This record gives sequence, C-alpha cells and structure tokens, in this order.
Amino acid sequence: MQGIPSSADMSALMGSLQKGTVGYQTPLVPAGGSQTAANISPLVPQQLAQTLSIATSSMNDLKLWPMLAKIQATNTVVEYNRVLSHGGQHSPFISEGGNGILNRSTYEKVATKIRYLAERREVTDQASMVNIVGPSADAIAEETRRGTESLLQRLELNLFHADETKDSNAFNGIIKQIVDGGNTADLRGKAPTALYLSEILGALYSAPFYGMVTHIMVTPRVLSELIKQTVHHGRHDQIQVNSGQITFGASSLSITGPYGPVQVVSAPFLERHDRIAPALGSSSVFEGTLAAPTVQVQTAVGNNAASKFVAADNGDYIYRVVAVGSNGVSAPVDTNAVSVNAGEQVTFTIRHADHTNVKYLRIYRSAKGAADANGALLIDEVAVSAQDTVITDNNANIAGASDILFLNFSPDYMCYYQMLSLVRRPLAQVSTTFPFLLMMFGAPAVKLPTKLFVVRNAGVNTSAGLDSVSDPVLLGLNPSA
Repeated sequence: MQGIPSSADMSALMGSLQKGTVGYQTPLVPAGGSQTAANISPLVPQQLAQTLSIATSSMNDLKLWPMLAKIQATNTVVEYNRVLSHGGQHSPFISEGGNGILNRSTYEKVATKIRYLAERREVTDQASMVNIVGPSADAIAEETRRGTESLLQRLELNLFHADETKDSNAFNGIIKQIVDGGNTADLRGKAPTALYLSEILGALYSAPFYGMVTHIMVTPRVLSELIKQTVHHGRHDQIQVNSGQITFGASSLSITGPYGPVQVVSAPFLERHDRIAPALGSSSVFEGTLAAPTVQVQTAVGNNAASKFVAADNGDYIYRVVAVGSNGVSAPVDTNAVSVNAGEQVTFTIRHADHTNVKYLRIYRSAKGAADANGALLIDEVAVSAQDTVITDNNANIAGASDILFLNFSPDYMCYYQMLSLVRRPLAQVSTTFPFLLMMFGAPAVKLPTKLFVVRNAGVNTSAGLDSVSDPVLLGLNPSA
C-alpha cells in the first residue's frame, strides 16, 4: 500500500478482517477511564444470511394451491349451476310423422360461501426501528414473510382437509366435497398399486361419469411406495446410468389412462402435519390458553354393524384428545386403556367446561397394546356442540393411512373463488408493538365432484419388518424434533 491510507480504506480493511469472525466486541473506553468488564460494549454480529436454516416446511411444499385456478369473486356467496344430466336415456328413434318424447336437462344450483383466513403477527416498536440479524434487516418485512409462509401452508392443509361441520368458520376442503359427491373407495390400509390407480382412471372416464383426471395427488410416502413397485415389479431395468450417476427408480411417475398419461404428484400437506399426538402437558404461547378437557367414561360395545374393527385389531388402546377452539389448542388428555374386539365400537365422553369456545376435538389412538398414548396417530376430528361430547370409534379411519385424490385442475372441474388476495392490514396500536394481520378471503369449489375420486386409508407395503401402515415413528424418526 503506497502512501497514507484514507479513513475509507482503513474502514474497508477493518470490515474485511472482521467479516470472518463470529462476532467481535468493540471496546468502549469511557473518557479518562479504562476498559473493564462492567463497561457496556456493542457486539457487532456477522452476516448470517448463509447460515439461515428452515426447520419446517417451505413454499416449495405447496402443491395444491399453485395449481388451483383462481376466479375472482365479487360477493360473499358465489352461486353457479351444475348440469346433472342432459336428459333422459329413452330411445331417440321415432316413427314417420312423429314428434318424439319431450326431454329436459336437469340442473342444480350450488352456492359456495367465501371464508376468511388470517395470520396475526406483531413486531415491537424497538425492533422496527433497528436492523435485525438475518437475510432481511427489516423486522416487519421478515415477520411478514414468515407469516405469509405460515398462512399459505395452513391454507394448503385446509384446502385438502377442512370441514365446516367441525368448524363453522371453515370452508369444505376438496376431500370433503368429493366424498360428499359419492366417489370414494376404501383400501383399509392396503398399499395402492399402479394397476389399481389405472382401473380407477378407466372407471371415471366411462359412463356415467365421463371424468378426465389430469393429476393424481398422493402423499410422499405413497409416491415412494409406487416408485418402489415400479422398480421391484418392472419388466425392464429400473436402475438408470446417466453420465456416471446411478439413479434408483423413476424421477417422475405417470399412470396411463384411457386418454393419455396422468401425472402422479406428491403433496406433503395431503398428509396431516398434526397426525402425531402431542406430548402430555405440552403447550406454548403460540397455541393459546384453551383449557384442557376431561375424560368422563370409556367403553367398548359389541356387535355394532358400523364397526370396522376386525380380529387382527383385538387388543387394548389408549386415546389422546386435544381441544381446538377460538383461544388456540389445549394441552392433551388421555383415556384409560380400552379393550376392543372385532365388531365392537369404542365410546367415550369428553367434557369441556369452556365448550362455547371449543370448535372441535382431535382424537388420537395409540398402537395396539401400547403402554401409553405417546406417538398415537390422528383418527378423527369431532365437532363440539355441548359441554359433553360423545366420541365413537368404529375404526373407519385407519391411523397412519392417507388419501389419494384423482383431480382435474380445469376451472370447469374445480377452482378457488378469491374475493381478496393476500394483503397486510395494520391493527390498532395499544402498546409499543406494531400488530398486523395477513388476510385472505376465498373458498375452494369442486364443481363436478362426480367426475373426481378419493381413495381413503391408503397404506404402504411392509418393508424391513415395519407394520403395514408405516409412519415416521415406526421408521425411527422423530418428527417433533
């Protein structure tokens, strides 16, 4: 370096030297004094953009929401007509001089209610006035970004699973709308095969459905099962060598229907993120202050026609219950062990003193013979209408199983009526914080449910000694970590 460096050069040099450190302390020496441990010195942090890790889902995990056609709604109730038939199926032939039989189309008027979704966030005034550590120096912008991700992820989950009979503020998700249309099958925990999916495509395209599916949506575990089948049962080599790299299985999978290939899409939010029971006593400020319910009585009643418990299910089970309401999520409670035999129905009563603020109960069931309900899996959600809610379990929903959806994303088949796109609205400031809402107004509409299909309780095949319906807990993973 020639000559005397300028102050700008020295500042740049010091910055370069300090960037490689985790953080450095700038000594603060009071006038006429010396540096001591009691003196306050500012900590200058390093840039952490390259160390940011997200230990949860990301925007890339959204599959249904980006694919849904968005149609602008101008009212809180959207009405449309559904053609049920073009007329009767009587003979089209007439005699000479005849005028034929009068025929009429059949229509149905359908209404979709717009629902309101929101994510409440806040930033302190102090944080909004200074730069923060991380990829965004603006605290409000950073919290808006995280809030947007949270809201869209919960929207994706509810686009699949929401049910207004359990939460009066919710819309009906596409699974509920298709099942109500009657097009459903139950695998009872068995693993689907490509042949089985192909048969459904053929049945949907046939009379009287005439449905053309464009995508089959499955959970990541079911897609892995289908890929495994293509490798194990394929009639050609499924291990590919590309530029020295060996690829096991197919990078993408399609099932050929009567009209062409139908892509199989892995949708992480099709599998409930809350399917594993929370630990006893667990709660946080983010879950709210909803009081826990209490268990009144639990019994197993025999010879019930609706029961789907079979001999292989005989054993003792423990149920874990969580209340969900306007004040958040309660801490869970457990029932006593209930002995169940084939053909029996389990019944127990849940009491909640603050039932007016409870929307529904999440019901988890342990593995057969388990010592406790830790790791129990979600089997149902039951609406609360009074202080005492009677829960019945007929094993209709198999713990750990999932749904398979046969969908067509044409707006003629299904769409999302959007009254208000994502906006940020400031709330009134009553303290030294900046509160705001991220809001969306809209609802999904399955216009032609009889042309679509839902397969319930899909499992995966046994592998390495795992149970027929596997889950991260069985695989030795800890999804709550």
